[in-house]
Amino acid sequence: MNTKFIEDLVILFITYGLIAMRGVGRIDIQPWAAMLLGAALTIVLGVLTPQQALSSINLNVILFLISLFTISSALEISGFFSYLAYKLLIGSRNSQRLLFRIFGLSALLSLALSNDGIAGAFTPVIVSMRRQARINVKPLLYALAFGVTIGSVALPVGNPQNLLIALESGMPRPFVEFALYLMPPTIINILATYLLLLFLFRNNDDDIAIEEVRRPEELLINRRLAYTALTILVILIPLYFVTDIFNISPYLTPVTLTFMGASIIYLLSGVDRRNIAHGVDWSTILFFIGLFIVSEGALESGVLTALAHYLPQPTTLLGVFVSGLLLSQVISNVPMVALYIPLMRELGVTPNNYVVWVGLAASSTIAGNLTLIGAASNVIISEASEKRGGEGFSFMEFMKYGVPVTIVNAVIYYAWLSYVHFPF
Repeated sequence: MNTKFIEDLVILFITYGLIAMRGVGRIDIQPWAAMLLGAALTIVLGVLTPQQALSSINLNVILFLISLFTISSALEISGFFSYLAYKLLIGSRNSQRLLFRIFGLSALLSLALSNDGIAGAFTPVIVSMRRQARINVKPLLYALAFGVTIGSVALPVGNPQNLLIALESGMPRPFVEFALYLMPPTIINILATYLLLLFLFRNNDDDIAIEEVRRPEELLINRRLAYTALTILVILIPLYFVTDIFNISPYLTPVTLTFMGASIIYLLSGVDRRNIAHGVDWSTILFFIGLFIVSEGALESGVLTALAHYLPQPTTLLGVFVSGLLLSQVISNVPMVALYIPLMRELGVTPNNYVVWVGLAASSTIAGNLTLIGAASNVIISEASEKRGGEGFSFMEFMKYGVPVTIVNAVIYYAWLSYVHFPF
């Protein structure tokens, strides 16, 4: 073993060890801080030169995330998420109907917006329902957690790991392929998971009596900004597929189109312009910058190739499913996917092997339903609830509900991808 190999092995152990051990004892280092430390060590110890580190950062991913987070931030700043959640509350007669609405809407919104953004924006509103109607909001928080995870599977824009696969796998038409292979089983999973949630929370069927009646319009504090962001989002989604299918221009891509949409929001947002920029999830952006450098270092040093002998072979659907479900519990789903993409390319998985690539997306995403640390959105919901005086998720309690949900999800996705193949 050469010096680079040993140094990078230590860097990976420190980086992913800090991520995996968060919450144990007094360790409370956010994943983005741990990843930046790993990136800095990769450069300082000479595993990568500064030039190699800079060139490893995928600017398409970074620009796309900033643009997408801008749209999500605008919807939150405008009060749209609060307005929508309150409308759900006053339109529900009992807790089970409210659970259905929270679960369905969070899954729907996560198709096109970052699941972490939806989780962060909806949690404060759900916690406030406890004060407005004196209901048990814990089942609603679980409905939100499972909803944003399952809903985000179907399209590349639903979560960061899907975006990584879409932009770095080389798939020629990622939006089309994701929709063809993953949209039908996602719809099936949404229906199946809702029925499972009704069973798991069958004792939670209280009537809802709202104690603080408000005009929903009061929550929509910037109607113009909300309409602007929604209009841009509605226009962008079909454009993703149009540019994917017809290849109109090399300058019209999902990245550039979303960047244009974000720039229009900043142009028209007036006094809220700075607030929107502040609301962008910059810690996730920093996480990805560090992630690209750490992953390139693992490839350059040879550590990634060596690990391939001990990990499930990611050249088959079963291999990526087992890897996605299990490794995401240790290092979380985004780092897991970032490590596996170059490994899969090294082992000969071609861009046209759609089933394996979308299988990696599905397994690594639904892994978030298995344990509390399987997805960042779970931690976001738990921390945001506790911060506002509500209850968070405990690790064992989350598994009590997460294990049956994940089993159902995994069986449906694996069965669908195993037997459904498109002739193009």
